[in-house]
Amino acid sequence: MLSLKLTVVTALALLVSSVVKASTIPNGRVDLIARHNTCPGTNSTFVTTHNGQFFIGGQTFFFFGTNAYWLQSLSDGDIDLVFSTMSDNGIQVVRTWAFNDVAQAPNGRPYFQILSKGKQTINEGPSGLQRLDKVVAIAKKYGIRLILTMTNNWTSKPNPNIPPGTLSNDFGGMDLYVDAFSPGGTHDEFYTNGKIISAFKNYIQHVVSRYSKDPTVMAWEIANDPRCGSSTQPSSRCNTHTITSWVNDISGFIKSIDSKHLVTAGDGGFYCLDCPKLYSPLPPTPPSAGSALDGSFGVDTEDILAVHCIDFGSFQLFPDQADYGTFASQASFLVNSIATGSSWISRHVATGTSLSKPSALLAFGMVLKDNFSQFVPVNASTSSSVSLHCSQGGLSADEGNYAAIAFSTSGFNNDLGGLLNYQWSQDNLTGDSPLSRRVTQRTPNDGFQNGPYSTSQVTSGVTASQNFHL
Repeated sequence: MLSLKLTVVTALALLVSSVVKASTIPNGRVDLIARHNTCPGTNSTFVTTHNGQFFIGGQTFFFFGTNAYWLQSLSDGDIDLVFSTMSDNGIQVVRTWAFNDVAQAPNGRPYFQILSKGKQTINEGPSGLQRLDKVVAIAKKYGIRLILTMTNNWTSKPNPNIPPGTLSNDFGGMDLYVDAFSPGGTHDEFYTNGKIISAFKNYIQHVVSRYSKDPTVMAWEIANDPRCGSSTQPSSRCNTHTITSWVNDISGFIKSIDSKHLVTAGDGGFYCLDCPKLYSPLPPTPPSAGSALDGSFGVDTEDILAVHCIDFGSFQLFPDQADYGTFASQASFLVNSIATGSSWISRHVATGTSLSKPSALLAFGMVLKDNFSQFVPVNASTSSSVSLHCSQGGLSADEGNYAAIAFSTSGFNNDLGGLLNYQWSQDNLTGDSPLSRRVTQRTPNDGFQNGPYSTSQVTSGVTASQNFHL
């Protein structure tokens, strides 16, 4: 149970506590050491899984990391600066976009493929996949693992007042495939249209084969937050079986190209408790109220995790944007968010345990007061706080750190495989893009900037929290 007596001051005190049961590795980063020592027969430089845990070279691997979808858009020097700072702050794993889809070749920004009028043109040049090559190479230099995401459920309409590449939904994605190969089609055609599936597999082939022998890549994430709906509406035919079947097809295709790397679906972790299952041996359970549990998003994370070629469970946690449980009427928004969020984490660990697969929280965060006016919903391209549950204009920095430590500690204490904060931000960039176009001096912000200092604090807090239980 979460103790209401635990104050922000108490939580922040963890940040300066001595590191417990952690070892320092040669480059000075803090290695969050595992809870068990060896995995019989596992001696790989690739991240692997066994009996519900992650491993590297026979050692269990619990990771703390961050999100930085925009890395490909930075200059080589700025990518190096960001990874260097991440490394200094103990970041072990970074999740970033491995796609950048456009309808026509843009001026002054990278792009990885053009999708237009039934045609697909992949850009292998300096403004294309060579940008991703640079991201992988510099991550390798600093000993940081990458989770590479292949597409996005969310695609925005251009906003002339926001620089291209600022928002996480400004890199193309599913709806751009639909526009190119089935104009006027519904969002869920991405999962069922043969031409679209062939184009997506073709792109996957180009990217996955590029790094199939590089252990810098921890995992392939099929998509960010796949759902039946997006900014484009779904058809009435889309349901949990639609997305689960698609995950089975795409994960199997990736494994046919690359058997060494892990594959995860990338879903937000939503349940459909009473849905019939395609792959899961777990029986349906009585329905539960709430969009996170009733299948209304077309996602059944239990069934997805049971897919043979899915190696670990993925889920997300954004309490100011989604309902993960019932709030106590007398408690504050922050306390309720931590309570329901911690239960959400526990539920996912239990699901993974029942299927002997690890789970990882691949994105979690809450909007801070400093970012409140810049928050942009995932299905939009203009800032708006209307959809946020938090009525007081975002959390203070202390409250944000408190929540991050609470979620991280909950994950660690529940044997969650790893957590990635959303998202990293950093100042002091050179301001030069890969194509010599001037950009802002700070990394892009979609409303969730979380600077190196606070990320470092959370890293220290979760490491010290091995003797601290919520």
